[in-house]
Amino acid sequence: MDNKSKKTKFYSVMIMPHDARGKPISLKVRASWVYTAVFLAFFSVILVASSIVYSSLVSRKLVNYADTLTRARQQQEVISSLANKTRKVNREIKELANRENELRKLLGLKPLVTGGKVETKLGSQEAKDKRISLDLQVADEGIAARKQSLAQLKEWVSYVRSKLAATPSTWPLYGRVASLFGYRVSPWRGMHTGIDIDASYGSPARVTADGVVTYIGWRHGYGKTVEVSHGHGIATLYAHNSNYAVSVGQRVKKGQVVCYVGMTGWTTGPHLHYEVRRWGAPLNPVAFLDKNILSASKLWR
Repeated sequence: MDNKSKKTKFYSVMIMPHDARGKPISLKVRASWVYTAVFLAFFSVILVASSIVYSSLVSRKLVNYADTLTRARQQQEVISSLANKTRKVNREIKELANRENELRKLLGLKPLVTGGKVETKLGSQEAKDKRISLDLQVADEGIAARKQSLAQLKEWVSYVRSKLAATPSTWPLYGRVASLFGYRVSPWRGMHTGIDIDASYGSPARVTADGVVTYIGWRHGYGKTVEVSHGHGIATLYAHNSNYAVSVGQRVKKGQVVCYVGMTGWTTGPHLHYEVRRWGAPLNPVAFLDKNILSASKLWR
């Protein structure tokens, strides 16, 4: 027992009183207990510190997770809004296509064929994203088709406008129609290739369509004559004039004065002889002048 007690180490802890009346207290503690207490204290500090660090990390992750959920919810709202707007755009493009095809039909053009509608069942997020992608694709294709169609319509309208501008559609002057187009026996027997419009001597005669003056001069039977080419094989002729208001090669606009009524050539009085020709062959001017009903009605009173 003595040898064993000698080998065992102890630590003494003394508690001294502040006054002389108190007795000091001495505690004898084995060294192994002290070591164990120190180890347990150190382990507790490490454990508490680790718990604090871990709690901090977990809190940060929770905060980041909450932020991620909020951002995901906001992104989903944006995506849903984009999907609604895309579908609205597609509906408007479809309505525009229908109206455009009606216009193309009126103009005699073939209707524009658009792609079929793609249906996608909405379920998972992947399906929703696919639907949005398809809607955007359809919108892009619709816009491209509209651009192409509008370019065709613009080209066609430009052609129609140029052709209308080159088509005689107004009367050269106001007056009584003295002689119609066709065969006649008076005052000269034969084919009358135009119409005669009575007017006062010197009255201005106006060109009935845009064009270029191709002839000015004297012609047998016609007297002083002006001829204007309007393109597309159409030309107009103004005869029996007293004077000219234009020159050869001059471009003229519909309604511009080109000559003045006279009595040159074979005529019994002042009037304008007016002709419409296509590729050199005379046509009945009334077929063109009837396009302006108000002017025509005034002449036939």
